[in-house]
Amino acid sequence: MKTLPDAPVLRESFPHRFPHKGVLPEGHYYTLTWGIPYDFGGMTTVALERSSAFARQDNRTVEILTLSAELKDQDRERELRAEGRIDRRVNLRNIWKDLTSWSDRKLRRMVGTSDVDTTAASDVLKRAGSESTEVRRDADDHDLQVDRYHDNGALVLSDRLDMNKRGKRGGRRISLFDRKQNLIAQWPTARALYQAWLDVVIGNKPSYLISDSSFTGGLVFDYRRNNVVLCQVVHNHFLSNPNGSNFGELTTGKIRYISHLDSFDVITTLTDQQRDDMDKAKLSAGKLRTVSNLTEELDGDPTAPRSHERGSMIARLVPQKRVDDAIRAIGKVSAHAPDVTLDVYGEGDERPELTGLIDRLGVTDSVRLRGHSPGAKRNFHTSAFSLLTSRYEGQGLVLLESMSAGCIPISYAVDYGPADIIDDGINGFVVPAGDVDALSKTILRFLSMPEDEVQAMRRAAIARAADFFEAPIVQRWGEVLAERSFEPIVRLEQLHPILNEATADDENIDIVVALEGLDGYVPEDIYISWKSRTGNFYGRVAAEYHGSVIRAAIPISRLSTIPAGYVDFSVDLVDGRSFNRARIKSENSDISNITELMSLYATKHGNLSCRILAPQEASAQLTSTSSP
Repeated sequence: MKTLPDAPVLRESFPHRFPHKGVLPEGHYYTLTWGIPYDFGGMTTVALERSSAFARQDNRTVEILTLSAELKDQDRERELRAEGRIDRRVNLRNIWKDLTSWSDRKLRRMVGTSDVDTTAASDVLKRAGSESTEVRRDADDHDLQVDRYHDNGALVLSDRLDMNKRGKRGGRRISLFDRKQNLIAQWPTARALYQAWLDVVIGNKPSYLISDSSFTGGLVFDYRRNNVVLCQVVHNHFLSNPNGSNFGELTTGKIRYISHLDSFDVITTLTDQQRDDMDKAKLSAGKLRTVSNLTEELDGDPTAPRSHERGSMIARLVPQKRVDDAIRAIGKVSAHAPDVTLDVYGEGDERPELTGLIDRLGVTDSVRLRGHSPGAKRNFHTSAFSLLTSRYEGQGLVLLESMSAGCIPISYAVDYGPADIIDDGINGFVVPAGDVDALSKTILRFLSMPEDEVQAMRRAAIARAADFFEAPIVQRWGEVLAERSFEPIVRLEQLHPILNEATADDENIDIVVALEGLDGYVPEDIYISWKSRTGNFYGRVAAEYHGSVIRAAIPISRLSTIPAGYVDFSVDLVDGRSFNRARIKSENSDISNITELMSLYATKHGNLSCRILAPQEASAQLTSTSSP
């Protein structure tokens, strides 16, 4: 048993020129996201606004860390500050700007994780021009090697992706060089490179690192440092089928970090309902907390004159947002209220189809696709109502923005958020999801309301939005982060779960496992977890712990929704900040299969796995020794 990494000697705190206000726990604060494109949506908006709210409410500096190479040559910090998107105390930082501007001395602080391969120095691409990047690709235009240069022309990094066989993707070697092309360090994955950069940026300071995107969550779930409290924000639904079981397939973009939730110190959901659903699925051992999105105080005026028939919608033009439903609803409404209009702000792949739908319905004067607009939410000040027709949401930030501006939201009742935010008929309207007729009737109901009732509803909407203004939300963040400590993280280097017996019948898979290598460590929670090799199926059940032996029963129903293929089993140990996972070692002699639905077996590496049988195979009983 050892802590990972060894506990650093933390620097003593010092008096700040502008003292912090004590809203957040003391430490340095970082927001991690992939990039900040010019047409960014709700998740990036939340990350920027939360970072600025931290800065304002606690009078502190916050750094937004980005990984996209596109930001290297962009001055997004200046642009965002000029647009009023970030507070003056919020700084933007990019890995590629750092690597190409740092001195050789600072570059040498990057610690590699691979044995040094000195041939990398002679394997770089010849620089053909003045571009900062040289690329070698295969016949299908897939990158095989990307070499990056300082602005002065010196090589800084070579990323080769065809190490197994030249010309065919497979195997990776990332090499960092000083300005004299001396090799500094190497990494086998981009994730390892990014984490080395985080080590340099954060150092040994007590810090809070908040990951916003699913992609960055998959890069840092194992970034465990004693001086870093690691947090992941779940911005959207965790299931690929939001209307299915909580035990269903996870979304493709989230599987990597959701299957390692207990690697984080804290995971925040935007609504209590999503937190409850994830808790029921046993995805985390008590690390989930609800922290809502915050919304800007838009100072809506309930008495300001507005065109009663004017509606606004902020949504990407993608299937999730179901903008076609909004267009169809306006088409139905326009037959009774010809002056009704809907301005849709957003871009996406569905623009051609939606434009065609508008033409076919003959509502070109009623529905206007305005494209992406950085200040779109300001249109809520002059709009009477807004629409949200998504298939699912993490919470629905546009609902809060609409209400803050005094614009009445009319929303589908989807997971998650609308029903938690809107009191139907009081400060907005909630209609059955996917019911275009109900949506159009609700719009007509609103249009027929007397002005005094509309103003009362606007006042109620503004009052409800105030619950999500930055002061109470930052206060909530402070409470959640204050629950976490910088206690040492334990890694069990010699953990070996050994299968004693496993029996699969038509009801359960009963597993008994002996744990070796605990070295006196007593976990608080133990699970048997599994993950499919194809698709995004992951789950786990709690195990009973007696001495060094654990027992668990996995209901067959938990695996029956997984398509034919293979599933691998592990043991998860959770205690405080520490999370340890190891595959279960097994032999076929310890396995009994008395079901036709699936077959447990020991892999060629001696690990416990299961073959889910296709329907045509399920009629033939497989023996306990059958092996694919």
